[in-house]
Amino acid sequence: MRKRHALGLLATASLTAASLAASGPSLAGGQADLIPVLTSPMSASVGVTNQGMAASAPGHLTVECNKQGQNGGCPEVPGLAAYVDPAFPGRATIPVPALAPGATFNHNLAFWGEIDWPAGTYFFELVADAGNAQPESNEANNLTQGSLTQLPKAAVAPPAPLPFKTKTAAPEIAKARSLPGGGGVIAAKPAKPDLMATTLGSYIGGDRGPWNQVQTVRPGTITQSQLGPGKDLCLVPSKIRLMNIGDADSGPFRFSVFDDGQLRTIEFLSLEKGEHRWVDYDLPVNEGNNQVVIKLDDLNQVDEKKENNNTYKTTVRVPFDCDGKDTIKLQSKTGASEAPQRQRRIKLPATAKPAATKRRALRPTTN
Repeated sequence: MRKRHALGLLATASLTAASLAASGPSLAGGQADLIPVLTSPMSASVGVTNQGMAASAPGHLTVECNKQGQNGGCPEVPGLAAYVDPAFPGRATIPVPALAPGATFNHNLAFWGEIDWPAGTYFFELVADAGNAQPESNEANNLTQGSLTQLPKAAVAPPAPLPFKTKTAAPEIAKARSLPGGGGVIAAKPAKPDLMATTLGSYIGGDRGPWNQVQTVRPGTITQSQLGPGKDLCLVPSKIRLMNIGDADSGPFRFSVFDDGQLRTIEFLSLEKGEHRWVDYDLPVNEGNNQVVIKLDDLNQVDEKKENNNTYKTTVRVPFDCDGKDTIKLQSKTGASEAPQRQRRIKLPATAKPAATKRRALRPTTN
């Protein structure tokens, strides 16, 4: 479910439970899979790609702009009027035609050349299939984000940047000093956090493994079975080692865990500058192989030094049955069945509130 904000005129997307997009073609047949496309830094060029296995219906792409530290704050120009759609208030809206599998629709924002950007940093959120009108094989990758920084005029020190949205880790106030001989001023770079996971920082079902490899859930590590509409999911205790390698505290942020494109788990925490920490979470997974993706700061709450080290992938293999009634039939390494072990049923938390560390496992739902 997306949370919309009626912000400045140049608006788009909103925060979703799954922000940054999973890449690569969909493995589920018979459905489209739409992802938004932009440039870095942000420019007039935007678009939508259908990376699914079927053609998509016509839809809409929306673009939202917020200046750092504000809800809205982006320049408004006459050309924006052509992009107003009452169905998507506060956002620039672009109609998108039907797209064949693998096709891309490109559009240049006609008003972009009219904009005179005041100094500052601007954040953009693009949503493909705005309004969720198109059934897709992956509903978690419709939003992407970009930014644009406009430098101040020569010889003018930039003002201290404000927190973006809910960020509480305020950047270091810019300091300026005069050059010898009155040659001008130099502004110090603001301190920023940088969130990432360690190279060998994932334990899932008792198995530790590097990213982009296979982790096998070990017998005896399941805490609940018969989850999900098909009652074929197991709840697996897991943990990940996160760290803040930047030079400022992060403030509160969220990370999310996906299994085969489905949002499974949400965690809330914060990391001080230089802090390393193991974070526990419960992961519902299917019998067989699961493509698990972990996304740090998926709501883009933290202004980081690097934004390209926040997504981690692993394959999780469940080699036994999750359908048993209060029991799980486990397989030994020799292939012989071991005696069923009665499992303690636990109640999954229904809600999660931001805290130092808060665990939340989501029951899978059907689209």
